[in-house]
Amino acid sequence: MNDDPIRTCPFCNDILTLDKLVSDPLIRPIGMIFGKGSFEHAFYCFQHETQDCGTSFLVNVLIFSPYLSEPIPKERLTLTESCERHCVNIKDLSECKQPCLFAPFRRFLIKMLETKGKTKSVNSVV
Repeated sequence: MNDDPIRTCPFCNDILTLDKLVSDPLIRPIGMIFGKGSFEHAFYCFQHETQDCGTSFLVNVLIFSPYLSEPIPKERLTLTESCERHCVNIKDLSECKQPCLFAPFRRFLIKMLETKGKTKSVNSVV
């Protein structure tokens, strides 16, 4: 378990740990973004879905490396001929099947979405 604080919510100042980001159903992953094709500019976007918050925030994908169950490929295929172009659209939550260094992080994002989708958030309860 990794319950060291990694950041605070930018709106409500809730202390966020890596485990909380991965398992708390009220912290919903929205998608993955990148810039310049490096990990320095690769982020998961989350929405804090509590009754008193609702803000969105970014967390660098590399911090989630301990949760990956596969090796990270060395090659970056971003926007190459073999790139499936999922990462260029934050709304695209499809799995990437290419041996790209971003693909394991994309698969982990999908795993988080599937796991958290099994529980209801505060905003989805009617």
